[in-house]
Amino acid sequence: MKRIVRQGMLALAALVFLNSTAVMAQDSEISDKDLYNFALMMQVIEQMKAEVSPAIQSLIEQQEGFDTKRYSELESAGDDEAKLRELGANDFEVQFMGLIIKEKEKRTDAIKEALNILAKSMVGVKTYKTIKSTLSVDPDLKAKYQEIVSRMAPTYEDA
Repeated sequence: MKRIVRQGMLALAALVFLNSTAVMAQDSEISDKDLYNFALMMQVIEQMKAEVSPAIQSLIEQQEGFDTKRYSELESAGDDEAKLRELGANDFEVQFMGLIIKEKEKRTDAIKEALNILAKSMVGVKTYKTIKSTLSVDPDLKAKYQEIVSRMAPTYEDA
């Protein structure tokens, strides 16, 4: 968890340093710089998201008497004790599922916090929302965004 937050914050610091002019006047047109900053920001967030499953997998592998198959069987119940019991979970499994769900939530909350900080400092909240909504309806902007993403350095997973 600390590693993910640290990576996100280091990336944030680097991005803010490199983009000291991130606080710009907002207009209806999306600049190339805003789109580039948005792409950088999303790359950081996607990398953080990619770290969640391996961390949960590691927790499961380290726990004696619990495996990924059993986790898959119980996952749909989350940390709802009644639903877990319906699926045949014992006391240990109910407690362990609670721990796993809390860890997932903690990591998800950290990602949301990093996204909020990055959105505010990289492009501004208004521009972030504009880009996000426009990407789904404007094929030209989407193509431009994809081109920017393809030119960026590979993510940690691809490296």
